[in-house]
Amino acid sequence: MRKLTIILFLLSTVLTASCDFISSDVTDFNFILPEKEFTVNTSDFNIAASGNIPEVACTEDLTCSEAGGEAFSCDVASSKCKATAEYVLRSDLVNLKEEVEELAVVGSNDHVTVTFKYIQMEVIKNTLNFSLPPLEIYVAPQSVTTLYGIEGIVNSEAELIGTLDSIPASTMGVYDINLTTEGENILTEYCQDPSVPFYFFIGGQVVFLAGDPVPAGELTVRVHSMATARIE
Repeated sequence: MRKLTIILFLLSTVLTASCDFISSDVTDFNFILPEKEFTVNTSDFNIAASGNIPEVACTEDLTCSEAGGEAFSCDVASSKCKATAEYVLRSDLVNLKEEVEELAVVGSNDHVTVTFKYIQMEVIKNTLNFSLPPLEIYVAPQSVTTLYGIEGIVNSEAELIGTLDSIPASTMGVYDINLTTEGENILTEYCQDPSVPFYFFIGGQVVFLAGDPVPAGELTVRVHSMATARIE
């Protein structure tokens, strides 16, 4: 009787939201998690150049920084200046307790097991004139507002959950995030305790060599993810 009551509650709750939430297995119920967006904008790269990265001969970083700014350094392999763009993006706060109230309610029941199901990133805008190298994706509790500390070390409370493969210039589409060994477990823990708000962080780096086109454009990706509640 207890299990039937839970099933009826879930059916009434989920049907009210959307039929798409219901799994083919009547004891499994899927919940779409909040969608969050990130934008990589080349205007934030601080690369003071136009056209192509200047072909300046060098033996030390000072020569390059004087020629193009702080983003420039000496590439040992070519003995010419290169430009490096580093970026860290933080999503809006993910608050499952408020944004997915049904998940919070069913997850508090002893007869329901909540697990993380999948996470993807959809490229919804891409005007970049270069391929974006693989990205690292982290999650961290609300108390963590920056990914890196003063010495450039990842905050101890931020956990790497996976990577995103390189995204070709001007390409759209949906990409699976390559979860780390613990990535699924980490996300499951947040789904099981929706009262703990958290952030997604994205970190990446792009190097532009002498003669490469100066980076232009922007890219916006949207995180899609889902959790499953199973009645035991």
